[in-house]
Amino acid sequence: MHVLPRVRELEERFADSVTVIGVHAGKFATERHTERIAEACDRLGVVHAVVNDRQFRVWRDYAVQAWPTVAVIDPEGYVAVVEPGEFDVEEMAGEIERIAARARSRGTLMPGPDPVASTLERHTGPLRFPTRAVVEGRSLWIADTGHGRVLECAWDASQHAASIVSEYAGFVEPRGLAALDGRMYVADRGGHQVWRLEGGERVNVAGTGRIGDYAIAAGPALSADLRSPWGLSPRGGMLAIAMAGTHQLWTLDTADGDLRLLAGAGGENIADGPLERAALAQPTGLALLPLGSLALADCETSAVRIADDAEVMTLVGTGLFEFGDRDGVGDEVLLQHCEDVASHGAALAVADTYNDRIKRVDPLTRGCGPWPGEAGESGAVREPGGVWSDGSTLLVADTGHHRIVTVAGDGALTEVRLS
Repeated sequence: MHVLPRVRELEERFADSVTVIGVHAGKFATERHTERIAEACDRLGVVHAVVNDRQFRVWRDYAVQAWPTVAVIDPEGYVAVVEPGEFDVEEMAGEIERIAARARSRGTLMPGPDPVASTLERHTGPLRFPTRAVVEGRSLWIADTGHGRVLECAWDASQHAASIVSEYAGFVEPRGLAALDGRMYVADRGGHQVWRLEGGERVNVAGTGRIGDYAIAAGPALSADLRSPWGLSPRGGMLAIAMAGTHQLWTLDTADGDLRLLAGAGGENIADGPLERAALAQPTGLALLPLGSLALADCETSAVRIADDAEVMTLVGTGLFEFGDRDGVGDEVLLQHCEDVASHGAALAVADTYNDRIKRVDPLTRGCGPWPGEAGESGAVREPGGVWSDGSTLLVADTGHHRIVTVAGDGALTEVRLS
């Protein structure tokens, strides 16, 4: 996700001499369906051609070793550059200019527009790929991610209805929402910042807007280069941040404006232990538990974990390449790229995103199974990105269906009417 904006910049800069072809070799089973890839292209604004390399044939032909990898092929068909990881835009631009100049001198470059015209039908509607919904007081807040905005709505729970009061626009990819001391905060994953929303205005409280490296410095939040802040939750008077891009949890002291590391050594893996030595893998969702611990959705390991004041513990999830849809207890359980978690009574509601359903996890027994009723049925929701609960009301951001739904006690789903 960090490479796509860089590819887009090069795509626009060299529009007359470079044709971009994406090759998608999906790690998760759901990512290998062409329909899902098209939806992801719609969500991410991808307009170039994309190959579904579901059997990893192109991957093997080019001896690729890592996600992402960029290869530059010259007009004569030779592989001129292979760059694994998050390449530097200016260095890559220099390579392209060098290759293009040589091709022009040989008469092999044929300038012109991309020969592949996008035929992708993009979703239109009041919401577009919403990823979070939370209630604070009499307001329903929605991260309308596909439109790059956050909506504040007057909330009528009895009628499952909401009317827009304020629109906070200008975000790149708003994700996590959390209320702290009566104020709403939003994590802009794609903009690498955290904002406070109030009175129709947004105030930057963390991040410079530049993507950081894998070593974020503790201290003043406004001078820190964040890296894909995703989930948010209040905790102990502070704002906890799931920093997916560094595989860590951080806290923001909104009083003094400082960032502090909460958990995660920085490597992408699943390993329990003391907070600063534990290994996380792209944490995307957070939920405050009754005794003050944090539940987290560790999506790249399809895991649900707990961080208390001393250590990180795993409820379900065993490895980076262990995923599926299997109920059971503890290490028997398989989820698929779960993106969010909410504390609902004595259980955890889990957005089992790539399995298109909501799961129920018991934090005491580590037992996991489908949420009762419709919410737990596969396909009732589509790639849900967020769940939220105040203990009685359970909301789901039904991302792939472009809607917010409430979950009744029997698991029945009701779409929130937005006006």
